[in-house]
Amino acid sequence: MFAGKTTALISAIESIQKQRVVVFKPAIDTRYATDAVVSHAGKAVPAMGVNRAQQMLEQVTEDCDVVGIDEAHFFDAALSAVIETLVGCGRDVFATSLDFDSWGRPFPLIERLISRADHTSLLHAVCAQCQHQADRTQRRTPVVDGIMVGGAESYEPRCKTCWRPPPQTPPQ
Repeated sequence: MFAGKTTALISAIESIQKQRVVVFKPAIDTRYATDAVVSHAGKAVPAMGVNRAQQMLEQVTEDCDVVGIDEAHFFDAALSAVIETLVGCGRDVFATSLDFDSWGRPFPLIERLISRADHTSLLHAVCAQCQHQADRTQRRTPVVDGIMVGGAESYEPRCKTCWRPPPQTPPQ
């Protein structure tokens, strides 16, 4: 959260020339736009919101060379197979994600993706409390369910020392 993941994805997408690119985001992420991936700083690229990972395969055309995926941790477990299919067809795939949930637990899907990735970049924000490197996301509002999209009003970056898990029981 606030480490520059979406900005890095947008920069990678913008640097690609002479290739057909399609970008996906979870349909539930409507914070800034429904038809674009938008960084907290307002930088944006067009994107399709999808509810399930499988829908990506339905939207990728034959002439597509590169696929971008923002907020991968919000997708279902099929994302791993979808990415393997895309890569197997010769497409480059760029995905961004948090690695831990609000309770400090790794997202199992993301662990699988990282273990299969050709390249990973780990970005960190600055702790909102002490200004050290942040590797956690602090939930600032009550937890409603397991999938909670939000920005600065709901989350802030924290280091391991300043981070506290939400008081509610984590969803399974």
